[in-house]
Amino acid sequence: MSLIDQPLNEAHLRRAVPFVLVLLLVAWCFPALDQYNVTWDEALGDFFFGDRYLSFFTSFDPVYLDFAADPYPEDRRPDLRRSPFRSRPWEHYPVASTLAALSSTVVSEWLGLVDAFDGYHAVNIVLAALLLWTLYRFLDSRFGSITAIAAVVFLFTSPRIFSHLMANVKDFPLMVFYTLAAIVFFRAYEAGSSRGLLAAGVLWGLALGTKANALFLPAIPLALLVLGGLPDAWRERRRQLFWTLAGAGALGVTVMVAVWPYLWADPLGRLAENLRFVLFRKDTTHPDSFAPVIQAILLTTPPAFLACFALGLVPCLRMAWQQRRRDALLLLVWIPAVLGRYLVPQAVNYDGVRHFLELFPAMAAIAGLGVAWLARVLAPASRWIRVGILMLALMPGAWSLVVTHPFQLAYWNVFTGGYAGARARDLPQAGDYWGTSYRLGMRWLNEHAPQDAWIAVPVIEHAVRLVAPDRLRPDLVVLPVTTPFAPRIDPERLELTRQAARERPVYVMFVERRDWMNELMRDCVERLEPEVEWQLEGEPVLAIYRYVPPD
Repeated sequence: MSLIDQPLNEAHLRRAVPFVLVLLLVAWCFPALDQYNVTWDEALGDFFFGDRYLSFFTSFDPVYLDFAADPYPEDRRPDLRRSPFRSRPWEHYPVASTLAALSSTVVSEWLGLVDAFDGYHAVNIVLAALLLWTLYRFLDSRFGSITAIAAVVFLFTSPRIFSHLMANVKDFPLMVFYTLAAIVFFRAYEAGSSRGLLAAGVLWGLALGTKANALFLPAIPLALLVLGGLPDAWRERRRQLFWTLAGAGALGVTVMVAVWPYLWADPLGRLAENLRFVLFRKDTTHPDSFAPVIQAILLTTPPAFLACFALGLVPCLRMAWQQRRRDALLLLVWIPAVLGRYLVPQAVNYDGVRHFLELFPAMAAIAGLGVAWLARVLAPASRWIRVGILMLALMPGAWSLVVTHPFQLAYWNVFTGGYAGARARDLPQAGDYWGTSYRLGMRWLNEHAPQDAWIAVPVIEHAVRLVAPDRLRPDLVVLPVTTPFAPRIDPERLELTRQAARERPVYVMFVERRDWMNELMRDCVERLEPEVEWQLEGEPVLAIYRYVPPD
C-alpha cells in the first residue's frame, strides 16, 4: 500500500475509473466544438501546412511541397490557400497539424459529423483521451488512485488548458507528446528496457516535430541519471544504457526530420532557419505583449490547483530525498526542465501559459499528491471521508470551467480579481487574445446582419477571413483592414472603411486584446454602443458594432 494513498475501491472499479473519465471528457468536448473558432496561429498557417503534408504523405506528389502553388480545385473546402503565412514553412511544425488534417478528413469529410475546421480541432480530443488514460494509469500505479484522479481532473478542468484543448493544434498536442515521452522513458528506465527507451526516442521525435519546446525534454532523463542514480536493472549494463540513450536521441532527431518534408531538401540549412525563428522571437514580439511566466501561472491557474500543488510538494520532496523514489524525482525535475528555458536571455513569454503547457501534467501530479496527503492526514481510517475530501478539492476547478464556458481563454483567478481585475490592471492578453469567440460573433452576424453588409475585424482578421466562405453568409463581405504582423491599420484602409460605412451597413467585430488596440477599435469603444456584446464576469469578451463613421 502506498504511503500517500490507499486503494479507493475494489480493483475492478479502479480499472474502470479511467474509462469513465475518458467518456466524460469526450462527452463534454465533442459537442462543444462548434463554440470555438479557428485561432490565430491555426489560421496563419498551421492548417495550411497540415493539409499540404497530409496530401504529400498520401500521394508523395512533390507538388504539395511547392507551397506557392495551388494544386487544389477551386471548389475545395475549406480553402486554406488564403493562409497569410503559407510562405513561411519554417514556422509551422508538421506533426500535430498533419494529424489535425487527418482528423478533419475522417470526422468531417468521411463521417460528416462536424464542419472541416471543427474536424481539425477534433484531433485534440483524441490526444486528450490518450493523455488522460496514460497519465492516470502511471500515477495510479505509482502513487494511488486518489492522486491519479485528482491529477487528471485538475489538469482538464483548468480553464486555460481546456481552452487550448478545444482550439489549439500546436501547444496542446505538444503537451501530450512531451508527457507521453517522459512517462515512457521513465517506465523503460526503471524496467531496464532498451526497446522502451527507443520508443521514448520516437515519441520525443514526434514532440520535436510538434514544437521546439521539446528540445529541452532531455533535461529530464539527464536529471534523473545525475540525481536519481541507476536502477538495479541497469547497474550491470551501463554501457548498454549509454548507447541506448544515444540511439534514442538519434532516433528522435531522425523521426523529426522524417515527418517534416520541408527539411528534406536541405536539413541543416532549414533547421537553422527554424532555430533562428525560435531564438529571435523576442525581437519580433511587442513589449506590451510580454507576460512574466510565474505571474501567468499564479494568476491563470485555479487557486485550488495551486494550493494542492503547494501541499503536494511536501510529500513529493520527502519521497524524492528521504525515500529515494525516482518517480517523485521525475515530477520535481520536470518543472525546471520546462521553465529553465526562460533563463535564456532571448526567451520571451506571451499569451498566458500556452507556450509552456507541458509544465502542467507534472504540476497536476504533484497537486494530486497534495490531495492524497491531505486525505490521508485528515481521514486515515475512512475511505468515504477521503473521497469527500477529493471531491471538495476538485469542485472549485470544475466550477470555474463551467462558469467561464466557452470563454475559458479569458479566465483569471481570484488573485487578480478575476477577468474584471485583470482588465482593470491592464494585464497582458486579458481577454480572448486568440479569437476563439469569433465563432459566436459570426453566428450572430448570419442571423442579424442585413443583406450585403460588410464586416471589419480589426484584430485577428485572418482567423475570420479564413473561415468566412464556410461560416459566414455568402453576401457578407470581410473587409481587408489589418494584417497579422501588427495592430495598426493603414490610414488609407481606415478611410475606405469609413467611406463604405456611409454607403452600406458595416459591422465592426473584435475580441478584447488591448495590446493590439488600434484606431478603429478605439473609435467604436469611445463613440458607439455595441449592437451585441458577449461578457464574462460583467466585462466584454467580444463585441459587434454597427459602424457609424465620425463626421
